[in-house]
Amino acid sequence: MSGAVKQQDGPQVDKGVSPYVDAWRRLKKNKMAMFGLWVVIAMSLLSAGASVISPFDANLQFNWIGAQPMGYSHPWVGNKNELALGKQPQLLGHFKGASNVSFVVEEVPVQEYRVVIQRGVIQRIVRWGAAEFLPELSPGAAPGPLVRKRRDGTLTEPLAEDIVLRAGEPLPDRMALEPRRANRVVWLAALLPSEGERSIYASLDAQGAVAELSIDGKATEIAAFDGRHVKLALRDGEEQVASHPLGTDTSGRDLFSRVLYGGQISLMVGLVATLVSLLIGVVYGAISGFYGGKLDAFLMGVVDILYGIPYMFLVILLLVFFQRSLLMLFVALGAVQWLTMARIVRGQILSLKQKEFVEAARMSGTSDWGILFGHLIPNTLGVVIVYTTLTVPAVILQESFLAFIGLTVQYEGQSLDSWGALVKTGVDALGESGERSWLLLWPSFAMAVTLFSLNFLGDGLRDALDPQQRGRS
Repeated sequence: MSGAVKQQDGPQVDKGVSPYVDAWRRLKKNKMAMFGLWVVIAMSLLSAGASVISPFDANLQFNWIGAQPMGYSHPWVGNKNELALGKQPQLLGHFKGASNVSFVVEEVPVQEYRVVIQRGVIQRIVRWGAAEFLPELSPGAAPGPLVRKRRDGTLTEPLAEDIVLRAGEPLPDRMALEPRRANRVVWLAALLPSEGERSIYASLDAQGAVAELSIDGKATEIAAFDGRHVKLALRDGEEQVASHPLGTDTSGRDLFSRVLYGGQISLMVGLVATLVSLLIGVVYGAISGFYGGKLDAFLMGVVDILYGIPYMFLVILLLVFFQRSLLMLFVALGAVQWLTMARIVRGQILSLKQKEFVEAARMSGTSDWGILFGHLIPNTLGVVIVYTTLTVPAVILQESFLAFIGLTVQYEGQSLDSWGALVKTGVDALGESGERSWLLLWPSFAMAVTLFSLNFLGDGLRDALDPQQRGRS
C-alpha cells in the first residue's frame, strides 16, 4: 500500500517518500548543516540587497574622514558642495526632494603648497601665493594639519606626522598616487586656525532648483563649501547624519557597504565559476564513463595531463595576458575546476550503466544520448549537488587569493573589490600596532563565516543524500 512502512531486517524505509524528501528530513536533523544553510541564505540575501540595505554606494568617498572606527558618524554631505541661485544644488542624492536645506560651515582658511616631482624625485616645494621655495615640508613644520588636495579641489585626510618631504629626495612611498607617474605636481594644503562659522540657507522650488539662497541671512547667488568644514546639515529642519556601523576605510568609504558589495562579487564568482566547472565536468565525465574503452582511456588521459599543470599558474596567466574581466575570471576558474567533477561523474556512470533500468531503456528503443542525459546523469545529481556546495568555497578562496596578489576583477575599467580584495586592503592599512583592525576584521569575518557555512552544508548534504543512510533516523 502506498505510503506504508514495511518492516525489514535492516532500517525502516518509507516506500512512499521521494529520496529527496527523505534527504531533506535527514538534513534538518543536522544542526550544523542547517546553520550553514541559513547563514548562506542570509549572506546571499544581504549581498544581493546591498543597494537597498546600505545607504551608501561602495565607492562613495568622504575624503576628509579617512579611516574611522566602528560607529563613527558625521554630517551627511559630500566632499564638494555647491548651491547656486536658479540651479540644481550640487549635493548628495538624499537631499533630493527637499523644500529647504541649511548648513553650518566652519570658516577654515588654507595655505597651499605646490610639490613638483620629476622622475620620481621632488624637485622643489613652493608655498603658493608667496612664491617661497622651501627646502622641506612636514606636518609638524606646517602652520596647521597638512592634507593633500585633489584635482577637484577636495581635501583628503591629514598626512601622517612622520612624513617629511625634502627637495632632492623621492616622494615617500605612502604618498604614492595611482596611476603613478614619474613627472607630476602634488598639491598640499595646511589648514589654518578657524575664523568662525557661517550659516547657509537655501529654499528649493518644485523642480528642485535653488529659489532663495543666503549666507548668515544675507542674500547671495552662490555658496560653495568643503564637506570637511560642515558642522551641521539640515534637510527640511531635520539633521542629516551619516553613520558608519563598521567604520570607514582609508579613503573614507563605508566599510559595511563595501563588505556587502564585496559579497556580491565573491558569491557570484564562486557560483558562476562552479556552474561552469559542473557543465564541463558532468558532460565530460558522463561521456567518458558511458562509452568506455579507448575513448575513456583518452579522455581520462587528458584529465591526468591537466592535473599535472599548476592550475593557479594557468589562471594567473589567463588573467595577465588577456583581461581581468568577470567573464575571463569565470572561464579561468571554471575551466580548471572541472577535472575532479569529471572523475566523480565518470565513476558514478560506470556503476549506473550496469543497472537494469539502463537495459530496460535500451529495450524500449532509447538512444545512447537519451539514456545518458535522460537516465544516467539525473541519477548522479546527489553527488553533483554535494560537490557543488564544496566547490563554491574553494572557488571563493581562489578568487580571494588572486585579489590578494593584486589581480582584482575589473568591470569597465574599474576594480570590483571582493572579500579577498578587502582583506588585502585591510592588511595593507592595518598599521604597525593594528590600530585599524576593523578594516581586516569584518571582511575576514564575512568570508570565513560564509566558507565554513558552505562546508557545513556540503558535509550535511553528503550524509543526507547517501543512499546507505536512507531510512535511518
